[in-house]
Amino acid sequence: MKAAGLMLVAVILGLLAVQGSYALWNTAASASMGTVTAADFRVTLGDAPSGTVTDMTLPNGTAASLSLSTTPAGTLVPGRPVYAGVQLGNVTNAGGAFTLRAAVASGPTATDGGSGLAGYLTVKSVAATSASQCSDASLYTSVLPTDLPSTTIAKGASGVFCFQAALDPATPASLSGTTAGISIPLSVTQL
Repeated sequence: MKAAGLMLVAVILGLLAVQGSYALWNTAASASMGTVTAADFRVTLGDAPSGTVTDMTLPNGTAASLSLSTTPAGTLVPGRPVYAGVQLGNVTNAGGAFTLRAAVASGPTATDGGSGLAGYLTVKSVAATSASQCSDASLYTSVLPTDLPSTTIAKGASGVFCFQAALDPATPASLSGTTAGISIPLSVTQL
């Protein structure tokens, strides 16, 4: 009983010393609801000659495919390469700098439906400052078909990849009139 009395006196003295009660320690303040908006990570792909533009990622989350126009237009023949270019735009609405690194992710893949034409194709890739440079043959002189270029693209800016497709001079005449498709995967990461 003496112990209980001493505890009661200690609690009362403690409350008098703090000058407060449990009610003052248990308060709440209301706050209004806020709005959270997610940034949109958007990269566009554009075919320079035709002006065709698409998002790199489609609304369903799959990768986009873009058919490129070649210059000079016409048939690819041995000894006369054709050129194409793709412009990548960093059109994100994210805050801050949001700089991107775009790269040719792997070497090109050629498909020919079994004709054998793909084995005679050579494709070179290079980063450029403008799509108008893509048809300049000197841009590709020191580039190997295995080179995988990359470029840095600031928010609101664009970068360009140029491609040169050529047929081996030893391409058999029997392959004349056959077709081949070339796929060049691109990747983009935020820096």
